Amino acid sequence: MLDMIKERRWMQYTIALLVILNLAMVTSMFLHERSSHGPQGPQGPKNGLEYFLKTELDLFPEQVEQMHIIRREHFRANQPLVHALKDSSELLILLAFNPDADSSLANKLSLNIGDIHAQLDFALYSHFVQLNSICTPVQKERLRALAKELTRGSVPPPNAQHQPGGGPPPPGGGPPPPRNK
Repeated sequence: MLDMIKERRWMQYTIALLVILNLAMVTSMFLHERSSHGPQGPQGPKNGLEYFLKTELDLFPEQVEQMHIIRREHFRANQPLVHALKDSSELLILLAFNPDADSSLANKLSLNIGDIHAQLDFALYSHFVQLNSICTPVQKERLRALAKELTRGSVPPPNAQHQPGGGPPPPGGGPPPPRNK
């Protein structure tokens, strides 16, 4: 009987130690996550697309401020479109699994999704026009190259070390196959 009590107490201590270690690990992960995404000095974050553009284009402080304003307005204006796209896409997927689904509703949703994509593409065009307007001629050439890489999807993640010559090759080692219409 005494051995059973000792064994049970030993198990309780072990469980308590594991809970404490688990809490310490979760706290450590939380603190690490917060510190890696927070500002790092007066210039702001040292990663992300804004920092990537700032360093790649070698922007002047006035240009950085203008870029912040342009980007903030772009994202604010397009947030409703992004939400509408997400909602329409989710509804279309839900409709696909409904046995009583109406294909005309699916067609309308698909057309709506296409319209939203067109609006977002035009907003992206306008965004690059605005960014281009604040750049010097040398910066405009670099922005043009970056925009081409961004639209191709070959720019490395903003927190990766950028190597001259672009990002990694597309999956499969070559260009994507042509789309059939």
